Amino acid sequence: MSTSSRPRGPRLFDLPHDVKKLLTIDTFKGNVSTDDFMEQISTNLVAQMKDHTGAAAFDPKPFIRTFENVLDELIQLRTRVQEQCDELENSTQIVEHQYKQDIADMHNSFKDVYRSYDNLESRIGDVGNTAIRIGEQLETIDKQRSRASESRDIIEYFMEFQEGNSERLSLLCEGGDEGQLKAAIICRRLNAVAKEVDTDVKARIGIEKFCESFEKEMLEDFDRAYTEGDPRVMAHRAKVLFEFNGGASCVQTYVNQHEFFISNKKIEEMEELRRSEDNLDLSNPNIPPPEVDTSLVKLYDDIRITVRKEANIISAVFPQPATVMQVFLQRVFAQSIQNHVELLLSRAERYSHLAYLRTLASTHAETKRLVDNLKFYCDKEAKLTDAADASGLLTSASPEEALDRCMNDLFVPYTEADRYLSREKLALNELFGRIIAEFLNYMQERKKNSARNQSVLTRTLNQISASTSGAMLYPGSEQHTLSPISTNPFDRGFDGASPTTENANLSNNNNRNGLMNDTGNLVTVDDDGFKLLSQNAIMRMLNIHAESIVRCMELSDTQNLPNSILFLYSVLLDFIGTKYLDIALDDVIEELGSKAEPDTSCFPVVSTTTKVLQLMQKHFQTAVLPLVVGSPSVHRNVLGSKNTFMAALESKANDVLRKELESITSWLKELLSLQKRNDFRPKDEDIIMMSMGTQKFYVTPTGGLLVTKDISKYEEVIQMFKIPALNDLYEMLRQLGNIFLVKPEILRSILSEGYLARLDPSMLYPYLEKRVDFKSAKLDRILGVVDENAATAPPADSKAQRRSLFVNENTVLKEMRKNYNRDFLNQEFIAAFKN
Repeated sequence: MSTSSRPRGPRLFDLPHDVKKLLTIDTFKGNVSTDDFMEQISTNLVAQMKDHTGAAAFDPKPFIRTFENVLDELIQLRTRVQEQCDELENSTQIVEHQYKQDIADMHNSFKDVYRSYDNLESRIGDVGNTAIRIGEQLETIDKQRSRASESRDIIEYFMEFQEGNSERLSLLCEGGDEGQLKAAIICRRLNAVAKEVDTDVKARIGIEKFCESFEKEMLEDFDRAYTEGDPRVMAHRAKVLFEFNGGASCVQTYVNQHEFFISNKKIEEMEELRRSEDNLDLSNPNIPPPEVDTSLVKLYDDIRITVRKEANIISAVFPQPATVMQVFLQRVFAQSIQNHVELLLSRAERYSHLAYLRTLASTHAETKRLVDNLKFYCDKEAKLTDAADASGLLTSASPEEALDRCMNDLFVPYTEADRYLSREKLALNELFGRIIAEFLNYMQERKKNSARNQSVLTRTLNQISASTSGAMLYPGSEQHTLSPISTNPFDRGFDGASPTTENANLSNNNNRNGLMNDTGNLVTVDDDGFKLLSQNAIMRMLNIHAESIVRCMELSDTQNLPNSILFLYSVLLDFIGTKYLDIALDDVIEELGSKAEPDTSCFPVVSTTTKVLQLMQKHFQTAVLPLVVGSPSVHRNVLGSKNTFMAALESKANDVLRKELESITSWLKELLSLQKRNDFRPKDEDIIMMSMGTQKFYVTPTGGLLVTKDISKYEEVIQMFKIPALNDLYEMLRQLGNIFLVKPEILRSILSEGYLARLDPSMLYPYLEKRVDFKSAKLDRILGVVDENAATAPPADSKAQRRSLFVNENTVLKEMRKNYNRDFLNQEFIAAFKN
């Protein structure tokens, strides 16, 4: 049903007041619930229906009329809202169009503003460039005007000097501080002009005289102010002289007249140092290096105090203090320090290579500490870092760099190239040679009647003699050669010369220091008279070498240190290996093959070799390895040299032990071959008991005592080795000797006890049958021992039937041999002599 055909209910004014209030635009703003709206409209109608409960049925007409009126009103409200929306849309479009137009107009206006600013900026830039050009032109014009004015003044002054008149310039010099500065500049320029203009001699001479007079006057004022302690006047005169000629004369005057360089006390101390003698402990390798020379310590303390004081003065006085400080420090090093160091080194060089090297190392370390202190003083003064001046006195280097250069220049003559290492090698050759001299002389005496190894010994002794001869020189003495046959080179002084009066005094001092007559501590003599270096001597060599390494760390560059350590280590290996242990081991090896009867002189040599190798390994790990491990190539070379050295000596030591064992075995066989049939069947038992018998044939009870006596002697020798395994084996041999002493009836109990119980009875047959009562007492039946070869054995008197304790077929000997092998002997025999 359309809206127009719908019957109209009551008019709007017939609607209740509360419903009319709902029919406004505000009701439909936001979220509107249709159910709530319908409920609010129907509330009154429902209430009215409840009041008429008596009615027959529900009456929908009030609701219809109300909803129709509400619907009509809502339609009208929608129409009004739509009209308002259309009106607002039209207004909005008009306003939006106007806004866009305004924005476009404003954009065009901004473009105009930007163009105006660009034009203005361009015009301002043009004006600035013009101003700059004008300023540059004005500056150029001002410089030209100033130069022209100065040139005019210089020309006028020059013309006055041509006329012999210098009053105007003299008046300027008397015009106070400012006038003196201007006069210094004018004098410098006049002097330059006079040198270029050669035609006017009169003017040039006048200018030169005036400049000399002006400089002399300024220097006198500076010197007077320096004497009076007036830093203000000193600073002004220094500034004037800096403008005059760069300040070179002022700096030289300040440095040359400094009390530190012209002090009479300093001169007297140097003369006293020249007359004094060096510390004798410097030449004694058995005493740790003495402290730094006290005179050098005092000098460096004075330098520290002086520099710390002068740094403040120089900063306050001179326009460019770094110039003066560098000149001052260079003078300190070139005059005071260098002269003192040269004197100390030349004095030490007269005594020994060791004294020279110790002095060089301690001096270098103390000078390095001084340089570090001086750098601290220079860093503390900020003014000491200025740049180079026009005079050329200053370089681009800072005072710290200048100190490093002075330090390098001071020690380069002693450390460049291989000078230091050559000295170190000479010292090591000298000191090591003296330690092993007695051993080599002893070996030379041993080889006098033999051509073997004579050439090696002669060559070695000549090398040591060359290294110790002509090296030491006492004041007033001549050089003499050290005799290679000398057993105590200290008896002839450090240079091997016969002690003159001065040398005799020095020799007495050395005696008090323990340098003389100490060869007893360096060489050991065994029972056979064979001489070897003692452990004390080896420790001295290692201590000497360790000290050389410490010096090398001080005096070598960090980059070259590993190669230097390799060089020094090779010297140690050469002396201990080639010049000592190789010779001793070779001699022992030769002697082992030349004597029929073996001796024990080889064992101390092997023991010494083992101990030396252990000490060398510890020395390598402690002193050498940490310094070369950072350089792979050097580390590889050092390790290879060490391993080759040790492997060669170990191989020779093993050869010595092997040959000694072979010699002992051969000698025992030779002794046993001298046995006689009745050695153990004596007729006069009392006489035989007093003699020394040997084993092999039939044994009587009395002869059994001789057997046990022989065995006890063997056991005494074996116990000297202090090897438990050998002691056990010879205990079994001692018990085996008892079977010749006991009566037949108790023999079974003896064989069932101790070590003999461990052996098979058949193994004892060769020994039991040597009892003279073997057959008469029927020991084979008593003990149940049967000779497996008895049926086929030859007659009793046949030599083939004889059995010996030491023949190869002997089962007991085989049992003993199974318990040790060559490696066991090599290791255990060496360990036995360590105690």
